[in-house]
Amino acid sequence: LLEMTTDNGHPFYSGLAAFKHRVCYGNTVNDFLVRYQTAMISRCNLPDWAERKPVSPDYPHIVDDSVEPTFEWPPQESMDGRIEYFIGDSREHVIREMYENLTKLGWRRVSARFERTVKVGEDRKALPFGLAGLGFDAHNTLPVVRPMLNADGKDSVSHLCDIFVEHARELPAWDD
Repeated sequence: LLEMTTDNGHPFYSGLAAFKHRVCYGNTVNDFLVRYQTAMISRCNLPDWAERKPVSPDYPHIVDDSVEPTFEWPPQESMDGRIEYFIGDSREHVIREMYENLTKLGWRRVSARFERTVKVGEDRKALPFGLAGLGFDAHNTLPVVRPMLNADGKDSVSHLCDIFVEHARELPAWDD
């Protein structure tokens, strides 16, 4: 894996570098298959993720969108003494090098939060007493793997589609 993230002509890295736009989506909570730091190529979790409001009423589960490509995530000024998640790991040097290699490319980063909620009037509120964080299916909800079970993720799919449309507008027009 480490070799794949190096800029030595390896097809994986050069393939990623060839894209004009690169976007990472990550779940801030309740994804037990891919941790946030891995999905977002990040040193730690998003600060204050539990208090963040949705970026738009159209996307109630998207709590952060860097919009522009970033090379460091979370931004250095928001680290607040946070400790990198890989400190003390037996593979710390390998993880750090992979992180540093991949962040050279620049990524738009989109953070989602799928918690257990209850409908209160027209709004949905997180369950109290830490119960909101006891969900287990955010990994499948973000891309709506099973529509009957993961329908909450439809706004994240809409967000992704809107990003594709945004990028498509930058393409030159085709001549017939």
